[in-house]
Amino acid sequence: MKKRLGTLISAVTMAALGAASMGASAQTAQLSEEAFARPNKSQEQQMDKRNTVPKEFETQIIVADQAGQERAEFILKLYDVFATNPSGETMEEFMSDTYIQHSTGVPNGRNPIAMLFASSVAQYDVKIDVHKVIVVGDWAMAHVNFRNVDNAEPDDLGTAAVDMYFFGKDGRIEEHWDVLQEVPTHSANANGMFVKYFQGE
Repeated sequence: MKKRLGTLISAVTMAALGAASMGASAQTAQLSEEAFARPNKSQEQQMDKRNTVPKEFETQIIVADQAGQERAEFILKLYDVFATNPSGETMEEFMSDTYIQHSTGVPNGRNPIAMLFASSVAQYDVKIDVHKVIVVGDWAMAHVNFRNVDNAEPDDLGTAAVDMYFFGKDGRIEEHWDVLQEVPTHSANANGMFVKYFQGE
């Protein structure tokens, strides 16, 4: 799965959550003190927490203005097309004619990435869970989970991705980078790979 998704790209960003001060009275809701305890020998040697993947969630959109909101909605629409109707033609709305690809398994241009998703959609009920979208100027990032891109398992944990996009002057995506990690069945903590717990300001 990871190999196939190593080729699946998508979505966005440059850091930027802006001005959140890391020292403010932070309540870390739903996390107990044990979550931050020094690992014992058995924890150091094995991943002993079962990983879970949220299927019911609300996408977090982090933007500074209306232009950023519109760009975030553009990215959400792109992922929907990836999962339902990917083709060279449908990608024209989202990707420039000179689309530059940095994901190592996919050539430049919008057709290769469209063909990649199209082969998955033809065989499987592809699901793309977009957990977070951050937009800062011409840069955007998405925190995503690609599920069932190469299998039909109902409990497929998916492949976590952070996609980064750079937008051109015509409003379409000019360039893309990504990092991918197959979601493992077990973890050294019980936090999961997608949920935000911090409740401070």
